[in-house]
Amino acid sequence: MKHLIRVQLEHKTDVIIDIEIPSNKSLEDLHYTIIDSLKLDENEIASFYMTNEEWELLQEIPLFKIDEKDSSMLDMSEITIASVFPKIDSQLLYVYDFLKMWRFLVSYSKETKNKSETIEVINSIGKMPKEAPEIIFKSEKEFDSFKDFDEDFAEEHDEDFGENLEEGFGEEFSEDFGEEFGGDLGEDFDKSNDSEY
Repeated sequence: MKHLIRVQLEHKTDVIIDIEIPSNKSLEDLHYTIIDSLKLDENEIASFYMTNEEWELLQEIPLFKIDEKDSSMLDMSEITIASVFPKIDSQLLYVYDFLKMWRFLVSYSKETKNKSETIEVINSIGKMPKEAPEIIFKSEKEFDSFKDFDEDFAEEHDEDFGENLEEGFGEEFSEDFGEEFGGDLGEDFDKSNDSEY
């Protein structure tokens, strides 16, 4: 049995490929098929992401583990196509090149009865554009003016600025990116101020 997987670039230019891949193949196989089909540099970092219906990032599936001893995360080679695309319309987000942030919607279109063990690109539309789209992250709360911002910020951060900066920033930012960018930001901020004076 094979999965028919559609890969579509998030861009104003239409870039779509349809890949017929055996269900027992891995996400790593799918990754390299995407790279080869779109003529991308295979040395760039990439990850698949499991999401919910609102496209919030739930779980990263990296190309390889940074820490091989970390058993809490599986890499692409350890996950089969069938396991992450259990039903029609199952979707993943694929991010290629973390500097340019090319993003692709990867969806399970249909099941085929082709018993071949080869991976085939059966349809290809468009070519990769030269420039990646700008990714804009919007705050959950919009302020009408700097005055509104100052008043709300003062209410939420009425004590030490350095201690509260990490807490206020982390609550919103961690919804999409987890704990990847953790650290004692407040402490580092205070240290940098002390060194200047």
